[in-house]
Amino acid sequence: MESLNTEYKEEMPEPKNMKAEIISFLNSPTGGHIYLGVNDNGKPVKFATDELRIEKYKEWARLLNHWISNAFKPNIAGLIFVNPDAEIFTISIRSGLNKPYYYMDEEKLNNKDLYIRQDHSNRLASDIDVTRIRQTPLMNSFDSELITQSDLAFSYAQLTFDSLNKEFDIIDLEFKKHLRGTFNNAALIVSDANPHTAKLAVYKGLDALSFKNKEQFEESIAKQIDEVIHSIHLNNKMKVTIGSTGKRIEYYSYPEEAIREAVVNAFVHKDYTLASDIKIEIYDDRLAISSPGSLPSGLTADDVKQGAHAKRNPLIMNALDQMGYIENEGSGIRRIYSLYKGFARQPDLIATHNLVTVILYNRNYRLNTVVFNNNTLIEIIDYLSDGKFASIEDIQEALTLQESYTIELITSLRKKGLIESEAQDSTPKYYLKHRS
Repeated sequence: MESLNTEYKEEMPEPKNMKAEIISFLNSPTGGHIYLGVNDNGKPVKFATDELRIEKYKEWARLLNHWISNAFKPNIAGLIFVNPDAEIFTISIRSGLNKPYYYMDEEKLNNKDLYIRQDHSNRLASDIDVTRIRQTPLMNSFDSELITQSDLAFSYAQLTFDSLNKEFDIIDLEFKKHLRGTFNNAALIVSDANPHTAKLAVYKGLDALSFKNKEQFEESIAKQIDEVIHSIHLNNKMKVTIGSTGKRIEYYSYPEEAIREAVVNAFVHKDYTLASDIKIEIYDDRLAISSPGSLPSGLTADDVKQGAHAKRNPLIMNALDQMGYIENEGSGIRRIYSLYKGFARQPDLIATHNLVTVILYNRNYRLNTVVFNNNTLIEIIDYLSDGKFASIEDIQEALTLQESYTIELITSLRKKGLIESEAQDSTPKYYLKHRS
């Protein structure tokens, strides 16, 4: 299916439209592939003869190679690869480093129409999009940029180094080039004067309608990491069971190591050029940790899950490594997944152009321990998840189900102990049991 990284075309579009498609991938964080000669389902279209197909592929290749040489600005050499010899004509496009990219329109540079990818198509970039694209080089070198502040204090970082019997050396940490030099952004973020904050909210239930608690964390990045982890731990309940052999089995709702990895990653890889906070949200069934910015260096969520990594803030990462916050670089996300091995609901990694979110599911929350083999059961759970009371008629109308099938599904959920009923005006109303 078509997606953020995949586009299908039965024929070569008009030059202007095809160039816009290519531009959208060049300007995206991840690049992608355009397949020509396929329908919307990715199936090859039929040519009268194989010779006609080969000739058509050669024609497309000649045109595209001509465009690669002179139809885009800045230069895109090495970013587009055309494969006319495969059964499906494939155009592979890497995300460019010299964004934004534009195309030539009748030998004139079209620097007004800037295209980007969104969902499974391209669209014209907004002013905010253009600003973000132009900030990409700055975003990836932010922590080495010099600042005007000269009186930074590092009391929290100093204490951390002392606890490890290490010397705190601003030159060794590359916060300055020399003692009389100028501090950089990495120094500011590690210092007590760090202007960036993180926020935590604890909610009652499965949505954001009812607050139980909220906090804001300030000062040194190291202090914020420690305090965020501590606050999450206060909400990380332990479940104790006795196994068949009589052995005591203990499970925290969220693996402590997974919490640490997700929190540290959020601070290390944040796009600090954005005026947004790191956000931690705790619901009954999940913990969501969101860091502003896209994944660095054009990585995708699948790349990260496979162990790929890139350094957005190398100086900040080095400082946190020296302070013992980073163990095995690039293995954090894979470690998080390994800690959920055998559990019904696995962690999620969601990456957009503006936000990267890691979701850890509560291992002791009953809904997360049930394996559903029917998507409609999950839809009923979602429908009831905001605390509503609903009759069978309400549910079947909301989800467009048959009455007999609705009754069957409600019976199944009641047997699993996931929903209860309460008579209201002589009509049974069903609601979701939120407790573990």
